[in-house]
Amino acid sequence: MSEGQKSFRSVLVIDDHKMIVIGIKLLIMDRFRDFYQAGNGTTGIELAHKHQPDLVIVDNVLPDMSGDMVTREIRYRCPETRILGYSFNMSTASVLTMVEAGLHGYVDKSENDEEFTNAVTALLEGKDYFSEEARHYLIKDPPFGEEHTGLIAANTGFSIKEIEIIRLICKQKKVKEISRQVQLPEKTVEQCLSNITDRIGARNTAGIIKFAIQQGIIGLEDL
Repeated sequence: MSEGQKSFRSVLVIDDHKMIVIGIKLLIMDRFRDFYQAGNGTTGIELAHKHQPDLVIVDNVLPDMSGDMVTREIRYRCPETRILGYSFNMSTASVLTMVEAGLHGYVDKSENDEEFTNAVTALLEGKDYFSEEARHYLIKDPPFGEEHTGLIAANTGFSIKEIEIIRLICKQKKVKEISRQVQLPEKTVEQCLSNITDRIGARNTAGIIKFAIQQGIIGLEDL
């Protein structure tokens, strides 16, 4: 792929293992015009703030701070940046803390190249991606609050915005109120509603509520 054909501006990898960074660069560099790297969290945050990359790939364990701390700071400073976390040793605690920090995907470093590139592709398309092992830990001990939406989105194929719209539909909110809460134009919300009903095969709000309960998007206590 030539420089003019590269679809995305830049990617930042935050990892103190140089060989892994080199491997990632070889694997995905053809999608980006610029590649940045940092060996610790502090430098990674500074580079992210300076370059506002399309994608940040961050190790959960860094020399100076944890991956979830880096994720939170980058989410704050770079709200449009997509963040993919990864680690060699997954555990419920490590996955939950990263998800709660606000990342958009999580994979195991030991996964094959295809799994990693699938995750990168999904995030760049505005979707969330959690490897099978990451989903195992999250389903076993799911997080609470807004970041749980990331897991639901990954499992259902809907975007985080669409999940929020589904929740608001179930609460009998009108298009105007949904538009205000999710910060999208009313016409865009109407299109999302049409797409949602088509994808799940729902004929009415009752069908959407049934789907939402089955997928864990809402609980009976929320109705």
